[in-house]
Amino acid sequence: MANLPFVSAIIVTRNEESYIKEAMVSLIQQSYPQDKYEIVIVDGMSTDKTRSIVLELQQEYQEKLPIRLLDNEKHILASGWNIGIKAASGEYVVRIDAHAKAAPDFIEKSVETMLSHDAVCVGGKLESAQLSGGNELVAKVLSSPFGVGNSSFRVAEEGCYADTAVYGLYKKDVFNEMGFFDETMVRNQDIELHSRIRKAGYKFYFNPDIHCTYFTRNTVKKMLKQGYGNGKWNMVLLKRGTGALSLRHLIPFVFVLSVIGLGALGFVWSGFWWLLLAEICLHLALGLFFATKKTSKIGQIVTMPFLFMALHIAYGCGYFAGLFVK
Repeated sequence: MANLPFVSAIIVTRNEESYIKEAMVSLIQQSYPQDKYEIVIVDGMSTDKTRSIVLELQQEYQEKLPIRLLDNEKHILASGWNIGIKAASGEYVVRIDAHAKAAPDFIEKSVETMLSHDAVCVGGKLESAQLSGGNELVAKVLSSPFGVGNSSFRVAEEGCYADTAVYGLYKKDVFNEMGFFDETMVRNQDIELHSRIRKAGYKFYFNPDIHCTYFTRNTVKKMLKQGYGNGKWNMVLLKRGTGALSLRHLIPFVFVLSVIGLGALGFVWSGFWWLLLAEICLHLALGLFFATKKTSKIGQIVTMPFLFMALHIAYGCGYFAGLFVK
């Protein structure tokens, strides 16, 4: 135990009064020795009850576990993570979202994995769920590989080296060498940073024994808004020529382009409209197939293909908005 490294666990938050307590408590109740880690909350000047909840938990547990609250005046995730990392006392830093809950052995398993593999960042399995009162179909869509892609942290069942990690434990020194999160990126900062790290020859490792739960957006509208924003900032990465995006990031954009292209070409030759209809039917058929993998309820099986399509269209349309972001 005396040789275990000190870890800084970071949460960046803003106006997350419905989620922050569960996220913090999941870190407070870790199996990792409490004298071997700290919790750093970086708040983007919340205007709801987020800060008061953090301060209450800080007061309740401060004697057992160091909990610090820092300000993030820029409000965005990238600046919040950078503030937390630079202030961290640990040799290693790990972060979860305010919308997440770490398994009780999350830090313990992450450290074990880091110490036994050649990697600068290790991560684990991400499971999607809904808080009570949310739309459970949203969680099912966002946990399906057809909905959000086949990243190792969503679909892999065995440990492997991967191109990214979710809620990763990082060697803090890697930031001093590679730089921090790009604060010009409102979203997808981790994709850009991980690309830089990979290009330098460093590795990411996935261990399915490391678990976290992510609480998805609780309405269809919020799901589509999030997808649109992700697509928008993917286009920013694409324009910068960083090579950070993989094929799975581009598929929704290609789908939307094909829908627009076939629809327009149909005015030249009606056969293109039949191809468009076939493409849409294929998408719905795949959505139906993957829906049966997530639920046995007939109503949900019938509805999910249309939610898959709506998400992919929103994500793909976001790319067009990204064309206008400098």
